[in-house]
Amino acid sequence: MSELVVEHAEFGHYGSGYASFVDVFLTRRDGSARHVDPDGYTAVEGLSVALCRLAPIACILAPDERSYHPAGRGYHSMPRLDAVTEMLIPGWEEGCEQISQVLDLHGITLVGPRLLSRPALPHLIIDTNLGDGPHCSIFDVWFH
Repeated sequence: MSELVVEHAEFGHYGSGYASFVDVFLTRRDGSARHVDPDGYTAVEGLSVALCRLAPIACILAPDERSYHPAGRGYHSMPRLDAVTEMLIPGWEEGCEQISQVLDLHGITLVGPRLLSRPALPHLIIDTNLGDGPHCSIFDVWFH
C-alpha cells in the first residue's frame, strides 16, 4: 500500500493458548506517525486490522499507539469491541481505502461495530481474554 506499511503482525495467542485472529498493526509509510522519546521508547501511531482465522472477515480498530524499547519493553492494546470502527477514519481515509482494497482483493469482508456488537447465542461461553462481560457478542465469537 502506498499510504501504509505493516509495523507489526501478531500471529501468536496472547498467552491464551489459541487466537482466532491475526492482529496486524499498520502505520504511515512516510514515518510521520513514529516518534522516539528521550527515554528510548519508539511510539508508533497506527491502525490495527483483526483478520479472522475462522472466516474471510476482518475489522478495523480505531487508531491506537504501540511502543517498544531496545531493551524489549513496550506496550500495545489488545483488540476489543469498543475499538472496532466504521470506515472511513478521520485522518486515515486514504489508508482505510487501501486496506479495504487489499482485503477485497483477497476476498475478505470488513465488518463493523453494528454487526460485531450483536449478542451471540444466550448460553454460549467462549474462553477468551478479550471478553468485556458475562454475555458474548459476535465479536467474541469471531475474534476470541
